[in-house]
Amino acid sequence: MIKIILFSENKDNIKNISGILGLDEGFSVIVRGYDKSSDAETVPEDINMIILDFTRPDTGVKTEKLPEEFLKSKKLKIIIIDHGQDGLLLKNPAFADDFLYAGNIRSEILPRTHLLLKRSGTEVTGNNIVVGGLVLDLDKYELSVEGEVIVLTFKEFEMLKLLMKNKNKVFTRIKLLSLVWGYDYYGGSRTVDVHMRRLRSKIPLPYSDMLKTIRSVGYMFSSEK
Repeated sequence: MIKIILFSENKDNIKNISGILGLDEGFSVIVRGYDKSSDAETVPEDINMIILDFTRPDTGVKTEKLPEEFLKSKKLKIIIIDHGQDGLLLKNPAFADDFLYAGNIRSEILPRTHLLLKRSGTEVTGNNIVVGGLVLDLDKYELSVEGEVIVLTFKEFEMLKLLMKNKNKVFTRIKLLSLVWGYDYYGGSRTVDVHMRRLRSKIPLPYSDMLKTIRSVGYMFSSEK
């Protein structure tokens, strides 16, 4: 499932965005306010997009809770929502990939979200994650490449799903162990390496090369050469 985190203190916008992206589209919309200093630190690892709603006049003074370094570290697509007058995007162009006027939320939030997900390589078609000819069906727990079904184990599928949903984001071996195997798993990081090696052997080129090793750190999924 596509997960989107929405930082907002505007009840109307929260209702509209959660309804359109959550209830209508089936995305998981996680809502956070700007009033907790821990918000930035507790953003889930497996989210796909960030929406920052700055429509309240006093919200801008609280953006120190979401510094630019934090936003860049997530390597996710970001939409900023503002009134359209002296918008934050004009002052901080590096903050966002797209800018949306609050009055256009109902008509534009869904197509803009799909467009940014597609640009990030995470195209959503039904409950699938699609990158070129590689299709991960989250309902059937099935991987197909150029129409051919590839049989994966449960852990292989879960690891590939996590990496594909967070394209271009590096996961350490320890983080993969905790997210895929669980915190109560006592195996070492070699478990991750073994599963990655088997996963790569099952996926044909050029898609297997998208599972990249970050030396001395871990792994990520990226279509960039």
